[in-house]
Amino acid sequence: MGEEQGDEVIVRPARPEDREEVLAFCAHTWEDGDYIGQVFDQWLHDESGDLLVAISGGRPVGLVHIQMLSADEAWLEGIRVDPTVRRQGIGRLLLSRALAAAHERGAGVARLFTDSDNIGSQELVTKRFDFLRVAEVVRYSGKAAPESSQEGEMGTLRGASGAHGPRLLVSGREDRTRIWTWLLQSNLAPVNGGLQFDWWQAWALTEQDLQDYLSDGAVWLLEEWETIQAIAIVGDAAGDEEDSETGTLQVRYIDGVAGGIGALALALRELATERHLSQVELWLPDLLILHDAMNGA
Repeated sequence: MGEEQGDEVIVRPARPEDREEVLAFCAHTWEDGDYIGQVFDQWLHDESGDLLVAISGGRPVGLVHIQMLSADEAWLEGIRVDPTVRRQGIGRLLLSRALAAAHERGAGVARLFTDSDNIGSQELVTKRFDFLRVAEVVRYSGKAAPESSQEGEMGTLRGASGAHGPRLLVSGREDRTRIWTWLLQSNLAPVNGGLQFDWWQAWALTEQDLQDYLSDGAVWLLEEWETIQAIAIVGDAAGDEEDSETGTLQVRYIDGVAGGIGALALALRELATERHLSQVELWLPDLLILHDAMNGA
């Protein structure tokens, strides 16, 4: 990959020797610091992505990481500009080169997160690069249920008999068509962007993804009267390798009616306990009815 120049700033692939200066201007991104130090080396050696730095005056003043989440979907993250040189077009140059790098890797779409109150970043990507806001989401987390509740919501729903009462089940590949049809008609689809989430990344949920998740036993359904009330796609995320109980049950996708989502989220807290994980994390659209459902869970 070559270098791109503009206004005495060049953008090039990051090098190991850039690390300390990058971490120096990232040190005060938030009050408690920044996560860049934890991922810099990983991003540097990411063969499926690109880590780019902006150089001005012979030193790094900006950073962006491009990761391919699927064959044609790129994720932009870690966009940083040294506070001493902001408002000089460096962020714009970095994004331009990042999008070019994503295109070179075959991306047809690029996505990113930004805080809802970060108006400057939103205006940059929407006005300069024609990004569209496809979802406004909230990240929820809940502690695993206490051991004493193991015969609670999940036990009750799992033990439900008959087709009419609410029941919780792991779905299989035979349900693919029924579930996919339901997802296409979901009331949440217009506000969740049709995206699945893992930590701080998002990409399209496809029918092939659904089939793979069904094969892995990762799709949980809450049904009542033979009708899907809520669905969750889950996967374990490792925590401390020496202590599995610090891990997290990551919910990649959750959908349904508000009451069903709340009941399913409560059951997932119990599932986390079964798997010796400490908590559950998931993303949902920023809607009042869902806030209430999650508070109840």
